Amino acid sequence: MNALIFPGQGSQKLNMMKDFYDEYPQAREVMHRACDVLNFDLKGLIFGNDEHELTKTYNAQPALLTTSMMVFEVIKSKGINFDVVAGHSLGEYSALVAAGVLSFDDAIRAVRLRGELMENAVPSGAGSMMAILGLSPEKIEEIVGNLNGVYIANYNSPLQTVVSGEVTALLSAVDIFKNAGAKRVVQLNVSGPFHSPLMAPAKEKLSEFINKIEFRRPNVPVVFNVTGKVAGTLEEMRMNLINQLTSPVRWTESVKTMDEMCVNKYIEVGSGNVLCGLVKKIVNAEVYSTDSIDEMDKLEGVVKNAEIAEF
Repeated sequence: MNALIFPGQGSQKLNMMKDFYDEYPQAREVMHRACDVLNFDLKGLIFGNDEHELTKTYNAQPALLTTSMMVFEVIKSKGINFDVVAGHSLGEYSALVAAGVLSFDDAIRAVRLRGELMENAVPSGAGSMMAILGLSPEKIEEIVGNLNGVYIANYNSPLQTVVSGEVTALLSAVDIFKNAGAKRVVQLNVSGPFHSPLMAPAKEKLSEFINKIEFRRPNVPVVFNVTGKVAGTLEEMRMNLINQLTSPVRWTESVKTMDEMCVNKYIEVGSGNVLCGLVKKIVNAEVYSTDSIDEMDKLEGVVKNAEIAEF
């Protein structure tokens, strides 16, 4: 079974998926559609030279959604089948488009708004995030339970957990995590305390938009961040997407759920290979990047050979 997994914020880079844009008309159609819907030169931003501008939350999010969907359309055109989808944080919107739950137009408007709201939810410089490496989630939960202003944001792998919160609280917690056995504590280059209760103002305003757009029955199961499970009803999907802003991303549990569904190939759709690395730390499975046309060609070869072997 194949799973498509979609990256989140942090995977953006200048000129990402430009080779797909140059090579495939369906990729160009996605990019042009995004520019039209947003009434904004997203193409010029992604294929430009201002990395600082691309990294801004309200730009990075539509840029990543668009480039992931460019690659997804190419995957479809090559007849590569998939049985389940999941996305990390922002990537969940890409997964929902891939599964037919959201239209691309609604999703790109949603993530542009989401980025703006997240950017403005907390005063600049007041909140941040830190990755804690080499310490079990259980130990981190115990520590965070005794701290004020620090929250678990991402369960990325058994030995990588991200915390979120007020900058002063995070900085004062660094030595606590290190003394407890953390190998490294890394402050992330983000503009706010994402996936924490401090995002409540953004969640409230985003929910108004999410509640107005159409959710359709998925073509394949979608594994959600908030629960790490497949959602049953459309209303549950809607609420999961809204609650995602203030809840931790349960990526480890999401991958384990897909593993229990007998997924043995994970295909990261779009820029980078961060999720490939995380999956390898969680389960024993094949992982494939689509970060370039060369990577896509390798994937296509593997899938075609597998189909021949099965036949």
